[in-house]
Amino acid sequence: MEALIEKIIEDIEVSLNYYKDTDPIAHEGEILGLREALDIIHDQYETSKLYTGEN
Repeated sequence: MEALIEKIIEDIEVSLNYYKDTDPIAHEGEILGLREALDIIHDQYETSKLYTGEN
């Protein structure tokens, strides 16, 4: 999961930095969208562990 998060950050870092420098409102929107996406991924991961028996 940590590797996935690092990959996502790597992939969108340029976009986030661009918005941070040029449009703070868009930057905040990008951050909120990323948090929401990560929450969904985390929830799906936890749910899959229930079905596969992983701890």
